[in-house]
Amino acid sequence: MAKSFNFIFVDESGDPGKPYEIDNSDNKTLTGASLFYILSAVCLNSEKLFALENRIVEPKDKYQYRGEIKAQNIPLKLYKNLLNIINELEIKIYYRLIDKTKYKGTFSIDGKKNLHNIFDEYNLVKLVSFAIKMCGFDKAEIVIDRADRRLLDGKFDNFNNYLMKKVNTKTIKRVEFVTHVNSEYVNAMQISDLVSGALKDFTTGKNKNLKMVINKRFLKKIY
Repeated sequence: MAKSFNFIFVDESGDPGKPYEIDNSDNKTLTGASLFYILSAVCLNSEKLFALENRIVEPKDKYQYRGEIKAQNIPLKLYKNLLNIINELEIKIYYRLIDKTKYKGTFSIDGKKNLHNIFDEYNLVKLVSFAIKMCGFDKAEIVIDRADRRLLDGKFDNFNNYLMKKVNTKTIKRVEFVTHVNSEYVNAMQISDLVSGALKDFTTGKNKNLKMVINKRFLKKIY
């Protein structure tokens, strides 16, 4: 029997910027940054990853959809069909949803290179650490949507090392590889994007039905 490998695919909705500035009179001015930041982690072993790659082609062909699967631009019927694959294959997904108007941590800061990714880095690592333990994975590959803000000195090594130190111990190696990819080429990453989009629409009230497509057994929030 071929050896099975473990993967966690992570994508996000929103940005790590501060949502508003406060002046000396406590007046708030919107900055244009998103009010919410959502990260979704899709847990798959080799068998489920292979099944997902094959299954995802069917609804795309049915609706003759040839582009990248993105929450903001696919037809609603296709969106629901793709979310149903999560239930069919019993894929576990963990997510972290941050209301930035209530968040007490540090946001990304323009002009301060060593702090530019601290919001994103902290929350992403917290999600991955929780998800990998709940899924019982070891020696997993973490596949993350590529974002330039995670680069420090032109390298992803700083982020990767931070993740490894937080998740691995001297005796347990939960994460073996960290890969940063363009989601356009990775179907499992696109499913993560759809989940993040559905959660955002549910939270903002834009569309509460999409989240409800996913069985509660397979979608868990972390705090």
